[in-house]
Amino acid sequence: MTNMLTHEEYCQLRLSLSENVGPITFRDLIRYYKTADEALKHLPDIATRGGRKRPIKIADTKTVDAQIRAAYQNDALILTLTAHDYPRLLKEVEDCPPVLFAKGYTPLLSKSGVGIVGSRNCSQNGQNMARRFGYALAEGGYVVTSGMARGIDRAAHEGALASFNAKGGTVAVLGTGVDVIYPNENEEIYRQIVERGCVISEFPMGTKPNVCNFPRRNRIISGLSVGVLVIEAGEMSGSLITARTAVAQNREVYAIPGSPVDPRNAGSNLLIKNGAHLVTTPEDILSSVALDTTKLLLDSEQGTGVYDKPLSFIDETDLDKARAIVLGRLTPEVTDMNQLIRSTGLPISLVSIILVELELAGKIERFAGNKISLVYENEWG
Repeated sequence: MTNMLTHEEYCQLRLSLSENVGPITFRDLIRYYKTADEALKHLPDIATRGGRKRPIKIADTKTVDAQIRAAYQNDALILTLTAHDYPRLLKEVEDCPPVLFAKGYTPLLSKSGVGIVGSRNCSQNGQNMARRFGYALAEGGYVVTSGMARGIDRAAHEGALASFNAKGGTVAVLGTGVDVIYPNENEEIYRQIVERGCVISEFPMGTKPNVCNFPRRNRIISGLSVGVLVIEAGEMSGSLITARTAVAQNREVYAIPGSPVDPRNAGSNLLIKNGAHLVTTPEDILSSVALDTTKLLLDSEQGTGVYDKPLSFIDETDLDKARAIVLGRLTPEVTDMNQLIRSTGLPISLVSIILVELELAGKIERFAGNKISLVYENEWG
């Protein structure tokens, strides 16, 4: 049965479902206005200040109620950032999902996890290795986190499920709604994970597979984990995205080396060349990950979550002056936000609010790693 949402949690869900409200814009709106309820009241004016010409679409109560009803019908929980079961480590990630939908045993989300990712088109040896590491990590008390894709992901979940040790478990992060099984052949493993582990997604109930959604979910796999293990990743593998995200989130990256003549190992071997931990046995991870776990959990207790760094009020005259400066520095080329702040000489809080205005207006696009670009508008609009 789904949880009952407080008024503020209801407003958070509504805000997250509104047009152009991405994770970072959501975060900064809450930091500035203190509550989602208050942010919703100001959303139209903020978008207009950013240059939006048509009214912004704010999710109506019918849309929100439909999501709550769908969650209830599918025995899913809705976890907002203020929910007790929202993963503590994930909350420290800059672009953490404003809302998570979860099915299964949600207390696993608060335990230390190790991500295992790799190729869909993997070898039998690669699958066996993923099962071996998944089993050993679950036995060692860690939650094995992966994306329930074909190949390495599925094998890692299978290994964790083979452990009947109550210390560990497994969490699947989906690129669909938690009520949508993809690929279809994973129906049985999905059912097992829901029964004995947990399935989560940032995407609303009913979301179908979309190629853009799967790279986005990778930051959640690494965000839930103290470290990420890569097995048989090709040179252009999505697993390398997860590894890069893990580094940006201050997580450890582990990789199993493979034959240099097998292209399925090109990405894994490259990670090792670039500083990832070379591992050959589960003990290699278990011996180091305990120290990483302690450090990350201590850091998370210092209070660096979305509500812990409020943005101070900014006068509208200051916003008007600064907006022109920021727009003058932005181009369709991807720009690092820190570089943008340095080049403008403006306070971080001021730039943050201006970027919120521009994103709500549809003028900028955000990318992983705190990067931004101006949305190109041709003569046809």
